[in-house]
Amino acid sequence: MNEEQIIIRAQREVAARHAAAQQHRQVVWRWLLPGFVIVVIVSFFAAPGDLPSKLLLAMSGVCALRPDHSYFAGDTQLPLESRMLGIYGGFLLGLRVLLAAGRLGAQRVGNRVVLLTLVVLFGSMVFDGINSTLADVGMPHLYTPTNLVRLLTGLFSGIALAPVFLWLVGAVALPRTSRCQRDVLRSPAQLLIPLIVGGLFALLVLAQHPLVYYPIALISVGGVVALLAGVALLGTLMVWEFDGRVRHLQQMVAPTSLALLLVFAALGAMAFVRVLIPSTVYAA
Repeated sequence: MNEEQIIIRAQREVAARHAAAQQHRQVVWRWLLPGFVIVVIVSFFAAPGDLPSKLLLAMSGVCALRPDHSYFAGDTQLPLESRMLGIYGGFLLGLRVLLAAGRLGAQRVGNRVVLLTLVVLFGSMVFDGINSTLADVGMPHLYTPTNLVRLLTGLFSGIALAPVFLWLVGAVALPRTSRCQRDVLRSPAQLLIPLIVGGLFALLVLAQHPLVYYPIALISVGGVVALLAGVALLGTLMVWEFDGRVRHLQQMVAPTSLALLLVFAALGAMAFVRVLIPSTVYAA
């Protein structure tokens, strides 16, 4: 064996050891980070206090939780104000419907008519939010704000966010060759099922019965975590240079777990600030 062959063999051995070490680190993080997520969730549920009180505290950094802007399930205040209930509940339900329909990985959100429909749905919440803010500060406004309008326009905006978000995650995570040659939504008619599901969610909220507290609370809070974790996931994939390289679901375990931990930390920090500064003002 000559000198050149010895060098090549040594380089191969070093590369093999490096690859093995990298794979070992990936396996460790793949199990360690989800373990931390489980510990945080179990600790939250096991902590002293009833769940409604803990959810109110956890969501206090997301919105002001004003009673007159909120719905109740019996005597228990829901963990988000009416508009936020709609936004995050609509987002999670819309996302679940689109995932069940296999829309992850589509190359585009939709055609111009679809995009215009999504803009109108999202714009309804923006319009009502501006009107509500004007009313709250005593300025002239077009109509008297109500929790029902806040809830419905919030649902419209959350449902409109879901296909855009789903497309964005696929565009960042998946290789171009893995993306489907189709749209997330082929026509506005495909929004009908998410809107029906969102309408059923609204009926649960409007029932204001004690038994509906937990499904409403878990769906809406789950929407908060899902949306924020999704945003954090996009950043995590880019930092880890996973963007455009995700081919297997297992590759998403560690980045998703890290994104969840970041969200839990952010929600905790915002709630802590809200407790320290209870006079924090939230508009609309």
